[in-house]
Amino acid sequence: MTKAMMSAPDRTSRGLRRSTIRRLTAVLAAAALTLGVAVSTGTPALAGTGLYYQAVDADNDPYSGIYLRNGTSMGNVDRVYHRYLYYGNTVELICGAWGEAVGPYNNRRWHYVHATNGPAAGQQGWIADRYLNTPNKANEYTPGEPECGAPPPPTYNGSVYFEANGSGDESSPASVHRSFSHWTASDCSSVNANNFPSWLSASNTHITTAAGWSLGRLGPVYTLETTQGNPGGGRWQELDYILLLDPGNDDDLLVNSCDTRDDRGQLFTKWLKANPNAKLVILAGQRTGEDSHRGIQTLYFDYLRANGGPRDRILVCNYDGMGHQAVYSNFKDAMNTPPALPLDQHDCPGTESWAWHP
Repeated sequence: MTKAMMSAPDRTSRGLRRSTIRRLTAVLAAAALTLGVAVSTGTPALAGTGLYYQAVDADNDPYSGIYLRNGTSMGNVDRVYHRYLYYGNTVELICGAWGEAVGPYNNRRWHYVHATNGPAAGQQGWIADRYLNTPNKANEYTPGEPECGAPPPPTYNGSVYFEANGSGDESSPASVHRSFSHWTASDCSSVNANNFPSWLSASNTHITTAAGWSLGRLGPVYTLETTQGNPGGGRWQELDYILLLDPGNDDDLLVNSCDTRDDRGQLFTKWLKANPNAKLVILAGQRTGEDSHRGIQTLYFDYLRANGGPRDRILVCNYDGMGHQAVYSNFKDAMNTPPALPLDQHDCPGTESWAWHP
């Protein structure tokens, strides 16, 4: 029943009920303050922006629409008809925030909106940017939309470090530090390598770097190996920087069956081609530099050169005479400072003897 259709008694009783509710709310709020209890609506201010967009079927799913959420996660939902948006229904943006990642591009942008038509008309709630036809790309702000006062945008320089087999001091500054026994086993198994989060909620940080020293070189390799079935998404797109600190000489790389059982050069080449932001940096100390870098030249670079791999996105930094442990001790902080493309000698930490592309 609309207001125009209400009789005078209807309007009066509706007004009395609203007045009673307002007085009761005020009494409860005052009581809560007296008892030291915080009172919160749990929702942003409801001022519209004049920015209107439509709900879209981003996944070709079998449904006709999507429910408004009660917060910035897909699981926070009441599946009731008056919270339902049909695809094509229009919403007005109120404000945006960062929340749960949604879709193949891990889009963490969410919008608090006012539905203007459809079953949810007049309702306010949250919808993932994935399901609106906003002009921005994944994880970008929508032009003209204010923030809801949510946490700051995520950072994309988190790192995972794969520890070697206890042959030296490996205290690391990585966002995620994985001990040798947690990421591999004695049978060259790669199944545990990928068991680390893509995003750290406490620091709002995405893991985009994988690093390893010495035998830890196999950690990033195993991660790519076990996830290579999805080169267009997942780890292959999340990880855009692999840092190998003095990975080893030809005896280390060409005799160890865990290194040679698959073509590691082919794996790196496929990753570099699949992810246009991917880059591989090798810090070569005295050990890796032996026999003119024969180990990495043969295992990593021969296939790449023969098959048109992007050589400019691989950088080898030479530290002639620097000991194996010293390379890690001196340059472990580099795992938290990913370089930007294009790569050149200025992306080598410290002072290198010389830097080169394969």
